[in-house]
Amino acid sequence: MNFIDRLERRFGRFGVPDLMKYVIGINILGIVLELINPNVYDLYLSLDMYKVLHGQVWRLITFVLYPSVGRDAGFVVNLIWFAIWAYVYYSIGTTLERMWGAFRFTLFYIGGVIFVVLVTLITYLVMVPSLSAEGQAGLGAYLETGVTLAYLNQTLFLAFAAMFPDAQFLLYFIVPIKAKWMLIVYLVLNGWELVQCLMAGGIGGYYTAALIVGALVNFFLFYFFGKGKPGVHAAYRQKQRKAKFKQRAREPGGPRHRCAICGKTEEDAPSLEFRYCTKCEGNYEYCSEHLFTHEHVHRS
Repeated sequence: MNFIDRLERRFGRFGVPDLMKYVIGINILGIVLELINPNVYDLYLSLDMYKVLHGQVWRLITFVLYPSVGRDAGFVVNLIWFAIWAYVYYSIGTTLERMWGAFRFTLFYIGGVIFVVLVTLITYLVMVPSLSAEGQAGLGAYLETGVTLAYLNQTLFLAFAAMFPDAQFLLYFIVPIKAKWMLIVYLVLNGWELVQCLMAGGIGGYYTAALIVGALVNFFLFYFFGKGKPGVHAAYRQKQRKAKFKQRAREPGGPRHRCAICGKTEEDAPSLEFRYCTKCEGNYEYCSEHLFTHEHVHRS
């Protein structure tokens, strides 16, 4: 049993179903705040480590309200790009959640947010000893301007492409291209941006480079530590659930669908979809959260 399996056994109830709905909702709230008063975010909500370390700890959470549409282009252009961003990343995020389950996807996304906070904090603490009090305050405000979670959102696509390399996208809504080729382009562009940041040097260059590395580290740690088959105890518990599933499935008047892993039915969670696994030997039905993550059953 790998590390993430053990975490899911202990804390699986803390997974957030339909997490991407909340992510997009937070972005919409950020846009509304930007329209009401563009200064509210910078004054009270941003990840300004100087102010965080002087008592404004809520900024460790509220910085996610930074609108993903950005601030450079006009409002209409930003709104169009946000609609495209929301559609693409909602589709990608919900697909990953169906594959991994709500807990694993929540862990992946929140882990990325934590990496952003840690990178910002470490950069600030490294630079602080050489600065005056005024310089420390200015550094805190300077660093937060680069925090938009853009690199974290891009790793959602990275994870999707790794899972579905042959999925097809329309580049610029015209050119069909497979996810695996876009994945290569993404890594090359990020690598080039990383080199440029390191060559440019300075606080901004090193900070941006650290954000890129942090987002990629979060993906690779999760991807590699999240792989593997369940251990002996997980397999034993899975067999118990399957036996219980068979017994309850024979009961008259019961639900039509029941997951062989978690035991949920269409009555417990109407939003779940249920499918039979073609790789399992026998009639084993799974909910959408466990269809891709269960251990296949093979008769000896």
